[in-house]
Amino acid sequence: MTVPAKMVIPKGIYTPIITFFNEDDSLDLDTQIEHAKFLYGRGINGLVVAGSMGESAHLSREERNKLVSGIRLAIPDENFKIIAGAPPMGNIEETLIESRLAAESGADFIILLVPGYFGPNLISQQGIVDYFTKVANNSALPVIIYNYPGTCNAVTISIDSYHKLASVPNIVGVKLTHFNLDQYALLGKNVAICEEDNFRPFTGLGQVLIPSLSVGIYGAIDGLSAIFPKVMVKLFNLFHEGNLAEASQLQYLVTKADMMIMKLNVVGVKHALKEIHGFGSSTHARPPLGSLDVKEYEEFIEDLDVLQKLENSI
Repeated sequence: MTVPAKMVIPKGIYTPIITFFNEDDSLDLDTQIEHAKFLYGRGINGLVVAGSMGESAHLSREERNKLVSGIRLAIPDENFKIIAGAPPMGNIEETLIESRLAAESGADFIILLVPGYFGPNLISQQGIVDYFTKVANNSALPVIIYNYPGTCNAVTISIDSYHKLASVPNIVGVKLTHFNLDQYALLGKNVAICEEDNFRPFTGLGQVLIPSLSVGIYGAIDGLSAIFPKVMVKLFNLFHEGNLAEASQLQYLVTKADMMIMKLNVVGVKHALKEIHGFGSSTHARPPLGSLDVKEYEEFIEDLDVLQKLENSI
């Protein structure tokens, strides 16, 4: 069966971009587009716009669509994929509205968190399969599942459920933001799921990119690429070129720097983009995230400086 190109997520490195705000808390669309162009020009394959790193839960639907449409108009290249984020959504009709408006705004895919409100003791695997199947069968965009137990009340997806979900034509992949590497291997090396069903797994953690690629994962949707895009693309390419010794050493440096994001997340990335690249007039996030404790950021400056020098040399 031939799968239309628009249904396939190309392998590579994708950036879950932050959302820039002005001092008055309004969207800073100019900086948003400037940063998107920065990433586009440095080899990133596409963006997750208004995802968890982009404070989707703190944005209105109108703001999310404004971000997508603004970036799509600024970067019309159809090979540069835009993945629309969404806040945690359990209501199927609301999710379908989200997909329709994202499609109208120019998105190529939509990424949806596993609904976890009722927790792992009440949410069954069949319930997860039913939810994503009903959404995908009516979605205006191909669906990428976002398996992030840390923000979904510890609800996760079993391998058996992935088999069922992969068979749904409009479900085309998953972002794995967890360290269960057994799932990475069981998905990445499963030809029936990945190739025959066009279901492509990506890691959400750049600090395990090389281990992930070694078991068939297609790439990363990783926050560090917002700051050091050329470094992350180089790491991906080194593996595929078979240069494993250099890839291993670079993975070590990336993993050390990624500890900043593990600890500080959105506000850490915002601060780094301002400090290193000069993006944005403000580094604050919307409440309840607030602003950064600079002393916490300073713990990681040495590791970030190493990657900054490497980024500038590529």
